[in-house]
Amino acid sequence: MSIWMVVMANAEWEELKEALKKPATPEARKAAADAFKKYRVVQLRKGSRPTLVSLGLKKTYPHAVPVDKIPDELAKNPEFFKLMGRIVK
Repeated sequence: MSIWMVVMANAEWEELKEALKKPATPEARKAAADAFKKYRVVQLRKGSRPTLVSLGLKKTYPHAVPVDKIPDELAKNPEFFKLMGRIVK
């Protein structure tokens, strides 16, 4: 990975962290989803299919979310938005 991509990924990661610090309003969730999409484009390599897994009971989001579906969950689910906020702290 080139130094430019590392700098770019760091900037996109910081943008995502800032978006996740806001209250879980529809606008904040959309901003976080957009920030994650930008981060994903820069950071994840082609062919990579990582999955976020949460083993909590009675959650309103899927227990396994492929990385390419995380922006969709961020935008539509306040509980998932809060989970991601806890993850990036």
